[in-house]
Amino acid sequence: MSTLLGQLGRHPRMAAIVAATFVVLLALQAALVYVGMARMQAVGAALDEVTDVTVAAERHSREMAAAVQQRILLMLRMLAQPDPLDRSEDAQAFEQQGLAFGRARDAWLALPKPPEIRARFERIQADAVALSRSQRAIVEALIGGQDDQARALFESDRVIERQRELVRALESLAEQHHGMTEAARAEAQATQRSTQTLMIWLGLGLFALGAAIGTLVTWVIHRSEGLLHAERQRMEDSAHTDALTGLLNRRGFEREVQRWRAQGRPGQRHSVLLIDLDHFKPINDTAGHDAGDAALRRVALLLREQTRPVDAVARLGGDEFAVLLRELDQAAALEVGQRIVSALGGFVFDWKGRHFPIGASIGAVAFDADVSSEEWPHVLKRADEACYAAKQAGRGRAVAATESGASATVAAT
Repeated sequence: MSTLLGQLGRHPRMAAIVAATFVVLLALQAALVYVGMARMQAVGAALDEVTDVTVAAERHSREMAAAVQQRILLMLRMLAQPDPLDRSEDAQAFEQQGLAFGRARDAWLALPKPPEIRARFERIQADAVALSRSQRAIVEALIGGQDDQARALFESDRVIERQRELVRALESLAEQHHGMTEAARAEAQATQRSTQTLMIWLGLGLFALGAAIGTLVTWVIHRSEGLLHAERQRMEDSAHTDALTGLLNRRGFEREVQRWRAQGRPGQRHSVLLIDLDHFKPINDTAGHDAGDAALRRVALLLREQTRPVDAVARLGGDEFAVLLRELDQAAALEVGQRIVSALGGFVFDWKGRHFPIGASIGAVAFDADVSSEEWPHVLKRADEACYAAKQAGRGRAVAATESGASATVAAT
C-alpha cells in the first residue's frame, strides 16, 4: 500500500482516477449493505405476516377441535344422567361449546389461506354441520325426556365415531398449519442466510476488485515508469552513441572516461589507443560517402573483434577512433594496437567490384585509473602525439608514448 501511495503521489492524474474508483467501490458496498438489510427486513416482515396467519389458523383449528371434544363429553354425560335438571345445565354448556366452535370457525374463515386449505375446511365444515344436526336432535330428545329415542338416534347416527373423526380432521388441519408455520420460518431463515452469504461474497468480491485495481494501477505506473526510464535511457544512449557504427561517440567516450575515473583505485592503470585510419579519403572521394560509411562500419566491427567486452570502443569523428583498455599497461596496450594494425593491414574493403586497402596509425598511452580531470587532456595529447608520430613514421603501425622529463616524446615500434 505504501508503494502504491508513493507512486500515486508522483502521478496526480492517476491518483484522481484511483480515488474516484475507490469512492465508487465504497458506494457500491454501501448500496450492497442497504439492499441486503432491506431484503432481510422484507423477509422478516413477510415471515411475520405469514406466521401471524398460520399461527392464528392453527389456534382456531385447535379451538374448534376442543369445542367438539367438549360437546362429546357433555352429550355422554347427559345420556348417563337421569335428572332432567342436570341435563338442562349440560344442554346449556353444550350450546355454549357450539357457540365457541362457531366463533373459532368464523375467525378461521376470516384469515387468508390457499384455495386447497379452504377446500379441505369446507369438507370439514360440512361434516360439522351434519353432526351438529344429529347432536341437536339427540339433545332435544333428552331434554324432552325421550331417552329411548335419544339413545336410538345416538346409535343409528354413529355420533361418537363422527365426532372423533371430526376432531381428528381438525387436529390434522391444525398440524398442517403448524407445518406451514415451520416451513415459512425455515424458508425465511434460508433466505436470510443466503442473503447474508451473498452480501459476504459480494463484499469480498468488491474488496478483491479494489485490490485488483490497486495492483493494476501499481503495475501500470511501474510499467509506465519503466517505459519512460527505458525511453530516457534510449535517448541518453543515442546521445552517446555513434549512429553510423553503433560505437560510442565523443560524448559517450568522455562519459566512459569519467565513469572509469570514478571507479579507479590507487595503483590501478588503464590505457587508451587513438586510431587514425590510413587511405580512407580515397574511398569517399572515388566511391562516394555510402562506400565510406560502409567501410567505417566494417572497421568498427573489426575493432570490436580485436578488443574485450570490458573495453570501450568509440568513433570520435570522421575516420578517427579511440579504445579504452581496462587494466592494461602501456606494453599490453601496444600489443593490442599492433593486433589492430595487423588486422586492418590484412583487410581489403570491397565495394561494387572495387578494392580499397585500409590501414591504421595508432598512438598508445597508459594512465592512472584515478587520473584527475585536469590531467586527462594531457593523456589524450600524448596519445595524439604518438598517433601523429606513427603517421610520420610511415603509417600502418602503433606507437607508444613515452615521457622524458616534463615533455612527451614518442617511440615507434
